[in-house]
Amino acid sequence: MKFNKREAILLLFAGLILFGGFACQSNDRYIGIYESMDSGEGAQKKNVIELLGNGEGVWHCCEGEVKFIWYVKNDDLRIHTKEGGIMVGELRDDAFTITLPGKKKLTFTRVVFQE
Repeated sequence: MKFNKREAILLLFAGLILFGGFACQSNDRYIGIYESMDSGEGAQKKNVIELLGNGEGVWHCCEGEVKFIWYVKNDDLRIHTKEGGIMVGELRDDAFTITLPGKKKLTFTRVVFQE
């Protein structure tokens, strides 16, 4: 069976789409609101991270907010801020831990809303 160039390209493209669908991990299961209590410097401060379905997110902390984009790679949560910062969180069930500059760790736990 002889393929022409167009058929070969279409076959390659279809294979890449099929492979990409199986290789990529769905982020849907991580969408939600997560909280962490920061007990540094005496007073406790609540940090809230919202992971949205479109790959965007918001970190509410220090009486302000930081917008970012996020995705999951190799069981790590990757956060890229609009200012250029990159943070990696270690995923565990309904929580993740982020190591901040200075070796400070924050563990965020999913907020479960009761109806």
